[in-house]
Parts: sequence; C-alpha cells; structure tokens
Amino acid sequence: MKKIVVIGLSLMLFCFITGGIYIVKSIFDVTNKLEKVISFQRVEILRDNLVHHIKSAQSDLLLQGSPHQSETDATVQYTSEIETVSNLCLDCHHSFDVTFLLKNLKEDIQEYLALISRTLTIQGNPQLLAQARTEAFANGERLLDQVTSLSIASAHKISSRIDKIREDINKTNNFLIACIILGPIPILFLVFFLFQRFKGSIDILVTSTSELGKGDLNYRIDKPLKDEFAILAESFNSMAASLSIEREKFTSANTLYQTLFESAGDSIMITSLENGSTGQIISANRAACEMYGYSVDELLGMKIFSLSPEKEIEEVIAKIKTVLTGEWVRSRLKRRRKDGTLFWADTSFGLLHLGQKKFLLSFCKDISESLRAEEEQQRANQMALVGQMAAGLAHEIKNPLAGIKVGLDVLKGDLDLKAEDREVFARVINEVARMERLLRVLLNYARPPEPQFDLVDLNVLLDNSIRNAEMSVLQDPAKKIIFKKDFLPNLPLVNADSTQLQQVFLNILLNAADAIEGEGVVTTVTRTDGDDAVLIELLDTGHGIDGATLEKIFNPFFTTKRKGTGLGLSICKRLVEQQHGTIEATSRVGAGTRFIIRIPTAQNKGNVSHG
Repeated sequence: MKKIVVIGLSLMLFCFITGGIYIVKSIFDVTNKLEKVISFQRVEILRDNLVHHIKSAQSDLLLQGSPHQSETDATVQYTSEIETVSNLCLDCHHSFDVTFLLKNLKEDIQEYLALISRTLTIQGNPQLLAQARTEAFANGERLLDQVTSLSIASAHKISSRIDKIREDINKTNNFLIACIILGPIPILFLVFFLFQRFKGSIDILVTSTSELGKGDLNYRIDKPLKDEFAILAESFNSMAASLSIEREKFTSANTLYQTLFESAGDSIMITSLENGSTGQIISANRAACEMYGYSVDELLGMKIFSLSPEKEIEEVIAKIKTVLTGEWVRSRLKRRRKDGTLFWADTSFGLLHLGQKKFLLSFCKDISESLRAEEEQQRANQMALVGQMAAGLAHEIKNPLAGIKVGLDVLKGDLDLKAEDREVFARVINEVARMERLLRVLLNYARPPEPQFDLVDLNVLLDNSIRNAEMSVLQDPAKKIIFKKDFLPNLPLVNADSTQLQQVFLNILLNAADAIEGEGVVTTVTRTDGDDAVLIELLDTGHGIDGATLEKIFNPFFTTKRKGTGLGLSICKRLVEQQHGTIEATSRVGAGTRFIIRIPTAQNKGNVSHG
C-alpha cells in the first residue's frame, strides 16, 4: 500500500513539475518574442524619423532660392539627424541580409547628404546649383522609396511575429485551461482508487474498534486485509487478546476483593480525603449497612462524621489528621445508627493511596454483644455474690428474727399495755414480718426454684395477670388506669413455667401502674417473632425513664421507689432467662416505657385457638 501511495504521489508531482516547466518555458519564449517585436517597433520609429528628416531635406531642396527657403542651419540640422538615424538603424540589426541593405542605404544617404552639402556650397553658380538640386532631389526620392520598402518589409515581419506570439500565447492558454480542467481528473482518479482501497479496510478496523469500545474483548478481525492493514489487524487482535486476559485477571481480582469486602463481618468503609469532599463516604460493605441501618446508596451520600455522636466528631477529626501522617489509629468509639441509637465499636483508621489520591480506610466492629456479655457475666457474678450473702443472711437472721417475732407476740398478749404501747408493739411486729418477706425475696433471688416446664398459652396467662393487676389498682382510688389487650389469635404455645411467667407479668404490670399518676393506659400486645418465638409487649403511658436509669433497672438492689427492694426486675430478668427467653426495656421521659419479652415457642406442639 505504501508503494501505491508513493507511486501515485510521485506521478502527480511529476505532472505538476512538467506542466510548470512547460508553462515557464512558454512564458519565457513569448517574452523574448515580444521583446523582439518591441525592438522592431523601435526600428520602425527610427525609420519614420528617417523618412521625416529626408522629406524635410527634400522640402528644403525644393524651396531653395525662394522666399520661403529654410535657413542654412536648419538644413544642416536635418542632414545631421539623417546621418544619426541611419547609424542607429545600422546598429539595431544583426541579420546579414538586412545589414547589407542598411549598409547600401547608408552609402546612398552619405551620397544624398554630400549632394545636399554641395547645393549649399555653390549658391553663386545658378546652373550648377540647379543641376545639384535636381540630382540631390532625385537621390532623396530614391532613398524614400528604399526606406519605405524596408518599412513595409519590417511591418510585415512584425505582423507575422505578432501572429506567432499570439499563437504561442493561445497554446499556453489552452494548455493552462486543459491543466485546470483535466488536471483534477487523474488526481480524483487516484484519490478514488486509494479511497476504495482504504475504505473497506478502514471500515473493518472502525467496526472492530467500535466493538472493542462496547466491551466485546472477544471480537477479532477475521477478514483478510492487505499490506499495512493486515499488520494493523494482527496488532488489533493481539491487543484485544491481551485486554481480554487482563480483564479476566481484573475480574477475578475484583470478584475476590468484592467477596472479601462484602463477606467481612466488620464494617469497612472508604472515605475521600480530597479537598472539598473530605469525609465523603465513597464505598461501604454490607456489614456497614447492617451495622448502621442505612442502605448503600444512603451511606454513599453521607459523610463519615454523621455516624458519630456530636460530642465525638472533634475526636474523629483529630484521628483523621493523625492518619494523614501515615499512622494507623485504633480506638474504641461510640457510633450512631440511623435510628439515633448509639453503640460502642472498636475502630481502626488507616491511609489508603489510590493513584494520586488519598482515602481513609476504616474498619469498625460492633462490640455491643461482647459488652453485653461482659455485663451479663458481671451480673452473674454479682448475683452469685448476692446469693451467697442472702443465704448467709437468711441463715443468720431468719431464726433469731423468728424468735423475736414469737417473743413480741407473747409479750403483746401477756402484758397489760396501754393503747400507745400496743400500737408500738404492732408496728414492730409488722416490721419484723416485712423483714421476713425481704429474706424470702432474697432467698428466691439467690436460689430461685427450678422452673416446671409445661405447654403454656400466654394469652390466657396474660389475661389472668391483667385481672390481678386490675384488682390491685382498684385499691387506690386516685388511679384510673385502663388495661388494654391486643392479643394475636391462635398464638403458638410456649414451653415454660406458668407460675414464674405470671410472677414476671404481674410485677411489670404493677410497676407500669405505679408509673402512672392519675389517669393512664397500660397496653399488652402479643405477636409472633418468626416461627420460633412469641413476643409480649407491655406498654404504659407513665412518666418514663431517663437513659441513665434505664441502663440500671435490671441491676440487683437498684430501685427508684421509696419502699422498693430493687430486686423485682432483677428477679423478672432471671426468671425469663430460665425460660430461655429475653427481656429488654425502652423508654423516653414523658413518653412511657415499653418492656419486650421474647419466649421460644414449643416446637412441633399444636396451637390453641382463643375466642
């Protein structure tokens, strides 16, 4: 293909150069011929001057001896000019024939001038003067005829030369017109030939690059091409094969990265550190979405600072600045979910370089469960300690206390006491009884009885507990509390100890009633939690519990009541856990409290219908 292009361009260049040379030569020849014509024209002018001077001399010859004869000086001037012009005519011609004629003409002019000169010198001899004038005049007429003949011949020659020049100019014009009209034809032919030769190959290459641009790296050029296009097609196929291999490697690496990234149990996020977008989350894995409660799209539109409590944002910014120095930062921070709840997490921040850009790579592990396990372990240790203390107290106090109570009863019956004294004795006896009850509670907490598992219908059990709570609330006329029920029909049976669960329900219902001052509502809801558990929700419209108190309500001996022991909810939690269930509470000040109890269902046991 290169040879064809070079040959075509060479032929075009040769044609242009040849045509240019021809045009230049034609112009040069025409110019030379025009210069010759101009020279002939100058000669004609000299000949006209010669004729004019000869005619003037002839006139002077005719007028000699008359009143109108010219001055002698004028005649001398004419003769001098005739001689000058004849010399110029001879100097302008180089043709042998013309030069010969001009020499003869010059000799005749010299003779004519000699005759004129003679007429001027023999003015005193009239006879000789007349003869000289006649002879000179005849010679002058002969000179005029010779000069006229030469002028006619010269004019004819000039005319023929002008015709030849016009013919040459016409040829040159015709050649230029032919070049202008016909010149583009071979160029167009060559362009069309090369276009047709290139078009098919170029179309194949364009189609191939288009397919490659669409992502089809398996596309290959299988049509035969010629010359350099064949080499280009081979290079294209090699490039496509290399790109296909690289894409497979990249896909495998990306799949591995995505698998590791998405299957990680900890939250992983990549955050921009570029100016104007510092803190912008650009990538987050599935664990991050589950941990914070956002979708991927929501996280990608957020900044990492919005996942921290306001009080810890400055601390996070300080850690990012430390990361920019190249140091990995590990710490335990509070994080914030979409619903606003906070949780503790172990975090790790590091610098990630991708090209020329810097990013923050952050790992976050929710340690709520481990902290809860630690708290449970602490609570278990605390309960074990309380159990030991309760057992010791019960052993050391119960019997002496019973003796005191018996002694007080005997004294109260035997002694003759005043009414005021009897009231004191009664009050002491009641306090001793209260201490006995407290000891029983301690013993129950320290050594709860083993649950007696049986199939239990929680709707029925809750209904009985609500009735007992209503009876207890009626004893306080200042309270007007409505107990509402929202039971799920056909609630699955649970395998539990009904006595212990009823103790739990009644305790929570009475606590809810105590939290309501005046009028209020206590609502009990039952529903299923999947196929393996039942949920019981107990809600009140009381004054609510603040966050600090809410964290401690299940701790032993923690109470907000003046007469409470602080063991009620601790015992409830322990009893629920003995049923293999869970209990938790949520509350807001002024918005009431909600207890959620989860009890596993009795698998493969029948359901009971309730009206």
